[in-house]
Amino acid sequence: MPVLFFSSPGLQGELLFSLISESLPFEWEKSEIGKQRNCLQHYSAIVLDTWQMASKFESGKLIKFLQGLNHPKILLINYPSEVSGRVSSQTKNHKVQLVCDASADRDCLVKKLNYALQNAERDNLDNQQSGPLLTRREQEILAELTTGEPNSAIATKLHLSEHTVKNHMYNIFRKIGVKNRLQASNWAKLHLQAERI
Repeated sequence: MPVLFFSSPGLQGELLFSLISESLPFEWEKSEIGKQRNCLQHYSAIVLDTWQMASKFESGKLIKFLQGLNHPKILLINYPSEVSGRVSSQTKNHKVQLVCDASADRDCLVKKLNYALQNAERDNLDNQQSGPLLTRREQEILAELTTGEPNSAIATKLHLSEHTVKNHMYNIFRKIGVKNRLQASNWAKLHLQAERI
């Protein structure tokens, strides 16, 4: 799975991405917030260039934004040192890891980020080996969802109540980190075969 690098547009973000992607042997994608190609769960880790984000957002908005990202491995780099304490204390339960502040030199940044990404890869392998993300019933419902049928038709086909289908949909969306049926359908097309029990 690729690593997603989020940065604001501009020369600073481009240079930082070039340094990281050329120095670290991972599959990389670069995007601006909200413009990524896939849902966040498709990536093994998310690396955020926080410098420009921290200057755009006041710290409360930045923390809310970080808490709203639904991903198990969010790595912050290039953050202003004055925000590190607040961000660290208020996002520690949200899988956000402070890797390197803006005062770090190039070699230190590459070394620390490499270490954090290797840990992310190990965590992903452990999660894959621990079993499937979705239950058998959730997989059946997700497979039916890809056909475009409404909940009532899925319920009839699987001999369930519509309420039960709706509950399963909520759990599926939460587990795979999507917000709507289209994103869930796209996720299913990418992952459902590997997920089957």
